Amino acid sequence: MHQVALLSWAMAAGLAAALTTNPFYLAPLGAAALAVGSSLARDRGPLRSFALAAALAVALRTALALLGPVSRGSLAAAALEGARLAVVLLVVGAFNAASDPGALLRLAPGRWHELALAVSLALSIAPRTAEAAARVREAQRLRGLPTSGWRALPALAVPVLETGMEEAVTLAESMDARGHGSGPRTRYRPEPWGPRDALVAAACAAGGAGFLAAELLGGGGIDATGAGHVSFALLGALGLLTSPLWPWPRR
Repeated sequence: MHQVALLSWAMAAGLAAALTTNPFYLAPLGAAALAVGSSLARDRGPLRSFALAAALAVALRTALALLGPVSRGSLAAAALEGARLAVVLLVVGAFNAASDPGALLRLAPGRWHELALAVSLALSIAPRTAEAAARVREAQRLRGLPTSGWRALPALAVPVLETGMEEAVTLAESMDARGHGSGPRTRYRPEPWGPRDALVAAACAAGGAGFLAAELLGGGGIDATGAGHVSFALLGALGLLTSPLWPWPRR
């Protein structure tokens, strides 16, 4: 899938998730994000990392509600706010797992090349960190060291941070050796844009616009106060946001 179509899905799905706290919208949107990430992932490491972060977001937001006056309504509202953040994290994780940082960098105009390079490097941090953590955990397990619980976190964090620093230094040296920033950019062959990419981008734009219209005009049970009300129009918008999963004829 073209990176612009994938970016369109991520922006529309993230907008829809940020605008609603209705569980009847958040649940299918989160499931769609997991499905898109799993089906299009180049590496599932980021998706697993963001899924763990999503679960922690719900738990932490609900736990924070216990610090104030506790009631059934306050706990439910806190859990729904945590679920909204969790779905946004799932969308980001799915995009991180499915996107190609190099292809995204090639799409950037020349004047935005430095910013696009920083963004592409940031997108590649999560999979590299997940891979480093998995390698360290496996090495500790083979040595008979504990790999679970709070006590194992320092032994896991220090090698992961050291590996990240080494990779950062290696990357900086390689960029300097290739003369980064001291010469003209290389012209890349553009990524092909097909009918599927156009339809996915259009469908996702329409889906995101549906949630934005519901937020601006009111209605559709988009927030937690209307959790008992479900709009068929917004369900249709959710269906449009699953367009990357639709069956498409092979070329």
